Amino acid sequence: MILNAMGAGMLARLGGAVSSLGAAFITASAHTQQLDNFPSGPVRIVVPVNPGGNADRIARMLAQSLAELWQQTVIVDNVPGAHTSLGVNRVVRAAPTGHTLLSSGDQLAINAALGRKLPYSPTDVRGVTRTIVNSQVLVVRPGLGVSHFDEYVTLLKQRPGEVSAALPIGYGSIYHLAVEMLNQRLGTQTNNIPYAGGAPAVLDILGGHVDAALIDISGTTQNIQKRELIPLAVMSLECSKVLPDVPTFHELGVSDFVIESWQGIFVPRATPDEVVAVLNRDITAVLGSREFAAPLEELGFVIAPGSAESLDQIVARDIALFRDVAAVAGIKPE
Repeated sequence: MILNAMGAGMLARLGGAVSSLGAAFITASAHTQQLDNFPSGPVRIVVPVNPGGNADRIARMLAQSLAELWQQTVIVDNVPGAHTSLGVNRVVRAAPTGHTLLSSGDQLAINAALGRKLPYSPTDVRGVTRTIVNSQVLVVRPGLGVSHFDEYVTLLKQRPGEVSAALPIGYGSIYHLAVEMLNQRLGTQTNNIPYAGGAPAVLDILGGHVDAALIDISGTTQNIQKRELIPLAVMSLECSKVLPDVPTFHELGVSDFVIESWQGIFVPRATPDEVVAVLNRDITAVLGSREFAAPLEELGFVIAPGSAESLDQIVARDIALFRDVAAVAGIKPE
Protein backbone atom coordinates (compact mmCIF):
# COMPACT_ATOMS: atom_id res chain seq x y z
CA MET A 1 0.00 0.00 0.00
CA ILE A 2 2.84 2.37 0.76
CA LEU A 3 4.41 1.62 -2.61
CA ASN A 4 1.09 2.19 -4.33
CA ALA A 5 0.63 5.48 -2.51
CA MET A 6 4.13 6.59 -3.44
CA GLY A 7 3.54 5.53 -7.01
CA ALA A 8 0.30 7.45 -7.15
CA GLY A 9 1.98 10.53 -5.71
CA MET A 10 4.84 10.26 -8.15
CA LEU A 11 2.47 9.91 -11.07
CA ALA A 12 0.57 12.94 -9.87
CA ARG A 13 3.78 14.95 -9.62
CA LEU A 14 4.93 13.74 -13.03
CA GLY A 15 1.57 14.62 -14.48
CA GLY A 16 1.81 18.09 -12.98
CA ALA A 17 5.32 18.51 -14.33
CA VAL A 18 4.24 17.43 -17.80
CA SER A 19 1.33 19.86 -17.64
CA SER A 20 3.71 22.66 -16.59
CA LEU A 21 6.13 21.80 -19.38
CA GLY A 22 3.29 21.76 -21.86
CA ALA A 23 2.07 25.15 -20.69
CA ALA A 24 5.60 26.53 -20.85
CA PHE A 25 6.04 25.12 -24.36
CA ILE A 26 2.78 26.69 -25.51
CA THR A 27 3.77 30.04 -23.96
CA ALA A 28 7.26 29.90 -25.51
CA SER A 29 5.80 28.95 -28.90
CA ALA A 30 3.36 31.83 -28.75
CA HIS A 31 6.19 34.20 -27.73
CA THR A 32 8.38 32.95 -30.58
CA GLN A 33 5.52 33.45 -33.00
CA GLN A 34 5.07 37.00 -31.72
CA LEU A 35 8.77 37.71 -32.35
CA ASP A 36 8.52 36.14 -35.80
CA ASN A 37 5.70 38.58 -36.51
CA PHE A 38 7.51 41.55 -34.94
CA PRO A 39 6.67 44.29 -35.38
CA SER A 40 2.98 43.49 -35.26
CA GLY A 41 1.92 47.06 -36.01
CA PRO A 42 3.21 50.56 -36.75
CA VAL A 43 6.51 51.57 -35.14
CA ARG A 44 7.20 55.09 -33.91
CA ILE A 45 10.70 56.57 -33.76
CA VAL A 46 10.74 59.55 -31.39
CA VAL A 47 13.36 62.16 -32.33
CA PRO A 48 13.77 64.68 -29.48
CA VAL A 49 14.90 67.57 -31.73
CA ASN A 50 13.36 69.73 -34.43
CA PRO A 51 13.06 68.48 -38.02
CA GLY A 52 15.83 69.29 -40.48
CA GLY A 53 19.07 68.55 -38.65
CA ASN A 54 21.39 65.59 -38.98
CA ALA A 55 19.72 63.63 -36.17
CA ASP A 56 16.33 64.02 -37.83
CA ARG A 57 17.59 63.15 -41.31
CA ILE A 58 19.34 60.00 -40.12
CA ALA A 59 16.25 58.88 -38.18
CA ARG A 60 14.13 59.35 -41.31
CA MET A 61 16.58 57.34 -43.41
CA LEU A 62 16.45 54.57 -40.82
CA ALA A 63 12.65 54.70 -40.65
CA GLN A 64 12.34 54.33 -44.42
CA SER A 65 14.72 51.37 -44.51
CA LEU A 66 13.04 49.62 -41.58
CA ALA A 67 9.61 50.15 -43.12
CA GLU A 68 10.81 48.35 -46.25
CA LEU A 69 12.40 45.56 -44.22
CA TRP A 70 9.44 45.03 -41.91
CA GLN A 71 6.68 45.85 -44.38
CA GLN A 72 5.19 48.02 -41.65
CA THR A 73 4.58 51.71 -41.18
CA VAL A 74 7.44 53.43 -39.34
CA ILE A 75 6.64 56.96 -38.19
CA VAL A 76 9.17 59.63 -37.20
CA ASP A 77 7.78 61.76 -34.37
CA ASN A 78 9.72 64.94 -33.59
CA VAL A 79 9.31 65.90 -29.92
CA PRO A 80 11.77 68.75 -29.27
CA GLY A 81 12.20 70.75 -26.10
CA ALA A 82 13.94 70.92 -22.71
CA HIS A 83 17.31 69.76 -24.04
CA THR A 84 15.69 66.65 -25.60
CA SER A 85 14.13 65.52 -22.30
CA LEU A 86 10.53 65.89 -23.52
CA GLY A 87 11.08 63.35 -26.27
CA VAL A 88 13.05 61.00 -24.03
CA ASN A 89 10.31 61.09 -21.40
CA ARG A 90 7.70 60.16 -23.99
CA VAL A 91 9.62 56.98 -24.77
CA VAL A 92 10.23 56.23 -21.08
CA ARG A 93 6.44 56.25 -20.55
CA ALA A 94 5.64 54.19 -23.67
CA ALA A 95 4.62 50.54 -23.60
CA PRO A 96 7.78 48.38 -23.58
CA THR A 97 6.83 46.37 -26.65
CA GLY A 98 9.50 47.56 -29.07
CA HIS A 99 7.01 49.61 -31.07
CA THR A 100 8.21 52.96 -29.67
CA LEU A 101 11.89 53.75 -30.22
CA LEU A 102 14.05 56.70 -29.22
CA SER A 103 16.65 58.05 -31.63
CA SER A 104 18.93 60.09 -29.40
CA GLY A 105 22.61 60.58 -28.72
CA ASP A 106 25.24 62.15 -26.52
CA GLN A 107 22.72 64.68 -25.18
CA LEU A 108 21.23 61.84 -23.13
CA ALA A 109 24.52 61.62 -21.22
CA ILE A 110 25.09 65.39 -21.14
CA ASN A 111 21.75 66.08 -19.44
CA ALA A 112 22.59 63.63 -16.67
CA ALA A 113 26.20 64.81 -16.34
CA LEU A 114 25.24 68.46 -15.94
CA GLY A 115 22.65 67.62 -13.30
CA ARG A 116 19.68 68.96 -15.22
CA LYS A 117 16.32 68.34 -13.55
CA LEU A 118 14.81 65.49 -15.55
CA PRO A 119 11.50 63.62 -15.21
CA TYR A 120 13.38 60.35 -15.71
CA SER A 121 16.69 58.63 -15.03
CA PRO A 122 19.02 57.84 -17.95
CA THR A 123 18.67 54.18 -16.94
CA ASP A 124 14.92 54.34 -17.66
CA VAL A 125 15.82 53.59 -21.28
CA ARG A 126 18.04 50.79 -22.52
CA GLY A 127 20.23 50.72 -25.58
CA VAL A 128 19.45 48.82 -28.75
CA THR A 129 22.44 49.84 -30.87
CA ARG A 130 24.54 52.86 -31.65
CA THR A 131 23.94 54.05 -35.20
CA ILE A 132 26.52 56.68 -36.18
CA VAL A 133 29.45 58.70 -34.87
CA ASN A 134 29.83 62.25 -36.15
CA SER A 135 33.49 63.08 -35.58
CA GLN A 136 34.61 66.65 -35.05
CA VAL A 137 37.44 68.60 -36.61
CA LEU A 138 39.31 71.60 -35.22
CA VAL A 139 39.19 74.35 -37.84
CA VAL A 140 40.46 77.93 -37.88
CA ARG A 141 39.92 80.88 -40.17
CA PRO A 142 42.71 81.41 -42.73
CA GLY A 143 43.43 84.91 -41.44
CA LEU A 144 44.36 83.66 -37.98
CA GLY A 145 47.89 83.00 -39.23
CA VAL A 146 48.21 79.35 -38.20
CA SER A 147 48.25 76.29 -40.40
CA HIS A 148 49.40 73.58 -37.98
CA PHE A 149 48.15 72.44 -34.59
CA ASP A 150 51.36 73.31 -32.73
CA GLU A 151 51.14 76.88 -34.05
CA TYR A 152 47.56 77.09 -32.76
CA VAL A 153 48.62 75.89 -29.30
CA THR A 154 51.45 78.44 -29.24
CA LEU A 155 48.97 81.21 -30.14
CA LEU A 156 46.57 80.14 -27.40
CA LYS A 157 49.35 80.27 -24.82
CA GLN A 158 50.61 83.63 -26.06
CA ARG A 159 47.11 85.16 -25.99
CA PRO A 160 45.17 83.38 -23.20
CA GLY A 161 41.43 84.00 -23.42
CA GLU A 162 41.71 86.08 -26.59
CA VAL A 163 41.30 83.47 -29.34
CA SER A 164 37.57 82.97 -29.92
CA ALA A 165 35.99 79.53 -30.29
CA ALA A 166 32.49 78.97 -31.67
CA LEU A 167 30.13 76.65 -29.79
CA PRO A 168 27.79 75.44 -32.58
CA ILE A 169 24.79 74.65 -30.37
CA GLY A 170 25.57 76.78 -27.38
CA TYR A 171 26.63 76.33 -23.78
CA GLY A 172 26.38 72.92 -22.19
CA SER A 173 26.57 71.14 -25.56
CA ILE A 174 28.91 68.43 -26.81
CA TYR A 175 30.90 71.17 -28.57
CA HIS A 176 31.22 73.23 -25.39
CA LEU A 177 32.44 70.18 -23.47
CA ALA A 178 34.89 69.34 -26.26
CA VAL A 179 36.39 72.86 -26.31
CA GLU A 180 36.74 72.90 -22.53
CA MET A 181 38.24 69.41 -22.44
CA LEU A 182 40.83 70.42 -25.05
CA ASN A 183 41.68 73.53 -23.03
CA GLN A 184 42.08 71.36 -19.94
CA ARG A 185 44.40 68.98 -21.75
CA LEU A 186 46.50 71.81 -23.24
CA GLY A 187 46.46 74.20 -20.28
CA THR A 188 44.91 76.93 -22.44
CA GLN A 189 41.86 79.18 -22.44
CA THR A 190 39.57 80.33 -25.26
CA ASN A 191 36.85 82.97 -25.54
CA ASN A 192 33.81 80.77 -26.16
CA ILE A 193 30.95 82.16 -28.23
CA PRO A 194 27.62 80.26 -28.38
CA TYR A 195 25.65 79.78 -31.59
CA ALA A 196 22.24 78.35 -32.39
CA GLY A 197 23.68 75.83 -34.84
CA GLY A 198 26.63 74.75 -36.94
CA ALA A 199 25.71 76.78 -40.03
CA PRO A 200 25.77 80.23 -38.36
CA ALA A 201 29.00 79.31 -36.57
CA VAL A 202 30.67 78.42 -39.87
CA LEU A 203 29.39 81.63 -41.47
CA ASP A 204 30.96 83.74 -38.72
CA ILE A 205 34.29 81.91 -39.05
CA LEU A 206 34.19 82.46 -42.82
CA GLY A 207 33.44 86.12 -42.19
CA GLY A 208 36.41 86.47 -39.85
CA HIS A 209 34.26 87.17 -36.78
CA VAL A 210 35.33 84.02 -34.90
CA ASP A 211 38.74 82.37 -34.91
CA ALA A 212 38.14 78.65 -34.45
CA ALA A 213 35.71 75.83 -33.75
CA LEU A 214 35.53 72.16 -32.93
CA ILE A 215 32.75 71.28 -35.34
CA ASP A 216 31.23 68.31 -37.15
CA ILE A 217 33.21 67.05 -40.13
CA SER A 218 29.93 66.46 -41.95
CA GLY A 219 29.17 70.19 -42.03
CA THR A 220 32.60 71.50 -43.04
CA THR A 221 34.09 69.26 -45.74
CA GLN A 222 33.22 71.55 -48.65
CA ASN A 223 34.62 74.62 -46.87
CA ILE A 224 37.80 72.71 -46.05
CA GLN A 225 38.20 71.51 -49.63
CA LYS A 226 37.87 75.12 -50.83
CA ARG A 227 40.49 76.21 -48.24
CA GLU A 228 37.92 78.50 -46.65
CA LEU A 229 38.62 76.74 -43.35
CA ILE A 230 41.98 75.39 -42.20
CA PRO A 231 41.70 71.95 -40.56
CA LEU A 232 44.20 71.31 -37.78
CA ALA A 233 43.15 68.03 -36.15
CA VAL A 234 40.41 65.41 -36.18
CA MET A 235 38.87 64.25 -32.91
CA SER A 236 38.58 60.50 -33.49
CA LEU A 237 40.57 57.37 -32.83
CA GLU A 238 41.28 56.90 -36.53
CA CYS A 239 41.87 59.27 -39.44
CA SER A 240 38.77 60.48 -41.21
CA LYS A 241 38.02 58.87 -44.57
CA VAL A 242 36.93 62.23 -45.98
CA LEU A 243 39.86 64.15 -44.43
CA PRO A 244 42.65 61.55 -44.68
CA ASP A 245 45.46 64.12 -44.60
CA VAL A 246 44.32 65.72 -41.34
CA PRO A 247 46.00 64.15 -38.28
CA THR A 248 44.11 62.99 -35.22
CA PHE A 249 44.71 64.59 -31.83
CA HIS A 250 46.22 61.28 -30.74
CA GLU A 251 48.81 61.50 -33.54
CA LEU A 252 49.59 65.05 -32.43
CA GLY A 253 50.33 63.96 -28.88
CA VAL A 254 46.99 64.72 -27.22
CA SER A 255 46.25 61.06 -26.64
CA ASP A 256 43.65 61.46 -23.90
CA PHE A 257 41.34 63.77 -25.86
CA VAL A 258 38.41 62.02 -27.50
CA ILE A 259 34.78 63.04 -27.18
CA GLU A 260 32.41 61.27 -29.53
CA SER A 261 29.27 62.86 -30.90
CA TRP A 262 27.02 59.88 -31.57
CA GLN A 263 23.46 58.74 -32.19
CA GLY A 264 21.76 55.53 -31.13
CA ILE A 265 18.44 53.77 -30.72
CA PHE A 266 16.87 53.19 -27.30
CA VAL A 267 13.70 51.60 -25.91
CA PRO A 268 11.92 51.67 -22.53
CA ARG A 269 13.88 49.82 -19.83
CA ALA A 270 11.27 47.05 -19.42
CA THR A 271 11.44 46.02 -23.09
CA PRO A 272 12.16 42.26 -23.19
CA ASP A 273 15.65 41.09 -24.15
CA GLU A 274 14.23 39.07 -27.04
CA VAL A 275 12.62 42.16 -28.58
CA VAL A 276 15.82 44.19 -28.12
CA ALA A 277 17.73 41.39 -29.86
CA VAL A 278 15.40 41.49 -32.88
CA LEU A 279 15.64 45.28 -33.08
CA ASN A 280 19.43 45.14 -32.81
CA ARG A 281 19.62 42.52 -35.56
CA ASP A 282 17.37 44.38 -37.98
CA ILE A 283 18.79 47.87 -37.38
CA THR A 284 22.34 46.54 -37.68
CA ALA A 285 21.38 44.97 -41.02
CA VAL A 286 20.08 48.32 -42.26
CA LEU A 287 23.20 50.16 -41.08
CA GLY A 288 25.36 47.65 -42.93
CA SER A 289 23.64 48.14 -46.27
CA ARG A 290 25.53 50.30 -48.77
CA GLU A 291 22.31 52.08 -49.73
CA PHE A 292 22.08 53.42 -46.18
CA ALA A 293 25.75 53.81 -45.28
CA ALA A 294 27.36 55.21 -48.44
CA PRO A 295 25.70 58.67 -48.53
CA LEU A 296 26.42 59.19 -44.83
CA GLU A 297 30.04 58.09 -45.08
CA GLU A 298 30.57 60.51 -47.96
CA LEU A 299 29.63 63.32 -45.56
CA GLY A 300 32.05 62.13 -42.88
CA PHE A 301 29.74 60.10 -40.64
CA VAL A 302 31.02 56.79 -39.29
CA ILE A 303 28.53 53.92 -39.24
CA ALA A 304 28.99 52.44 -35.77
CA PRO A 305 26.57 49.67 -34.77
CA GLY A 306 27.23 47.55 -31.71
CA SER A 307 25.58 45.45 -29.05
CA ALA A 308 22.78 46.70 -26.84
CA GLU A 309 25.03 46.33 -23.81
CA SER A 310 27.82 48.38 -25.39
CA LEU A 311 25.48 51.33 -25.95
CA ASP A 312 24.48 51.33 -22.27
CA GLN A 313 28.20 51.29 -21.43
CA ILE A 314 28.84 54.26 -23.74
CA VAL A 315 26.13 56.29 -21.98
CA ALA A 316 27.59 55.47 -18.55
CA ARG A 317 31.13 56.27 -19.76
CA ASP A 318 30.09 59.63 -21.20
CA ILE A 319 28.14 60.65 -18.10
CA ALA A 320 31.28 60.16 -16.01
CA LEU A 321 33.55 61.90 -18.55
CA PHE A 322 31.25 64.87 -19.11
CA ARG A 323 30.66 65.30 -15.38
CA ASP A 324 34.41 65.58 -14.76
CA VAL A 325 34.96 68.05 -17.63
CA ALA A 326 31.98 70.18 -16.57
CA ALA A 327 33.12 70.27 -12.94
CA VAL A 328 36.59 71.57 -13.84
CA ALA A 329 35.21 74.09 -16.36
CA GLY A 330 32.42 75.24 -14.07
CA ILE A 331 29.70 74.42 -16.60
CA LYS A 332 26.30 74.58 -14.92
CA PRO A 333 22.84 73.63 -16.24
CA GLU A 334 21.22 76.80 -17.53
